[in-house]
Amino acid sequence: MIMLNLCWVCLKHAKPADNRQTKTMLTGLNNRKLIYPNAAIKLLSAILICTLWATALAQKATVDTTIFSIGKQVHLTLVLETTETDHVQWPQFGDTITRNIEIISRDKTDTTIVESTNKLRLHQSYTITSFDTGYIILPPIVFKVTDQSGQVSDLATEPVLLNVQKVPVDLKKDIRDIKPLLEAPYTLADFLPWILLLLTISLAGVLVWFYIRNRKKKKPLLRISLKPQVPPHVEALQQLAQLKLEKVWESGHIKEYYTRLTDVLRSYFEKRYGVQAAEMTSDEIMEAMLPLLVEPELTSALKQILTLADLAKFAKGQPIGHENALSMEKAETIIRNTAAVNKPAVVEKNSSENDIESSTQKLQ
Repeated sequence: MIMLNLCWVCLKHAKPADNRQTKTMLTGLNNRKLIYPNAAIKLLSAILICTLWATALAQKATVDTTIFSIGKQVHLTLVLETTETDHVQWPQFGDTITRNIEIISRDKTDTTIVESTNKLRLHQSYTITSFDTGYIILPPIVFKVTDQSGQVSDLATEPVLLNVQKVPVDLKKDIRDIKPLLEAPYTLADFLPWILLLLTISLAGVLVWFYIRNRKKKKPLLRISLKPQVPPHVEALQQLAQLKLEKVWESGHIKEYYTRLTDVLRSYFEKRYGVQAAEMTSDEIMEAMLPLLVEPELTSALKQILTLADLAKFAKGQPIGHENALSMEKAETIIRNTAAVNKPAVVEKNSSENDIESSTQKLQ
């Protein structure tokens, strides 16, 4: 509408080409022309101004410079003004805009409000470059805008002429790069192989030094102190001594007393003879230990202990006091006598009994 009004004003105030009142129209297919040259020029100027004015307000594409050297990076900015009710389809690019214009990076689309208006200004910046010299045209970039009524409009920017210049070359000088090499910052990954190599060499040197020093002194390279393993009968007698000091059955805990007492014997049989007594019933234990217990008194003592234990644990029986103390004595007898059967164990018998007595004194 604004453009039509400007055109009407131009036609209304136009004057003839000269002062003669010639308003004739020379007709002819080849000689038709208008006698109002000033009006035609003003009409075309008005159309051009209106078009450029509308384009400048709606959408535009600008670069910070149109003349740059090959490979140099310049910034392209796309701007579009629209209303809040419009739906805008922003132009999408891959790595290039055209065959000659490449995109290095791009920012996110930003939105600002135009002051004193209800319009929104959308803008996005790109970093572009070109590796072709000469004049290169940045073509019109189209925005698809859908208004509230559903009408779709294609708003295109004005084309931009870019002048990509060659790098001036002085043929008298040596050949060199267009730009110097970029120095990448050092990271830990760059030094990690050297650090590992240095640590390996240092460790190897320390080991060699220890080897040479200990070899002269006739010592082993590494001294590994191993804790001496406690013999099974010593460990079992210590556990019985601890059970006796706690006075479990005297406190009325008969079931707990026989459970712990039989657990000590089961663990001892497993370590001493390899019998999996922890997973066996009383009858299975008797069957497995019968050929291992040489003396009949030991077999009878074990059977009495297991019988009283089953009575206390499963039949809820209450063995009398002297039976509980007697079960402890019989268990100690079984362990001492079976340890004495093995000759290496006989050597340790005196020392083991001393250990038991010393541990008992400490607990008391």
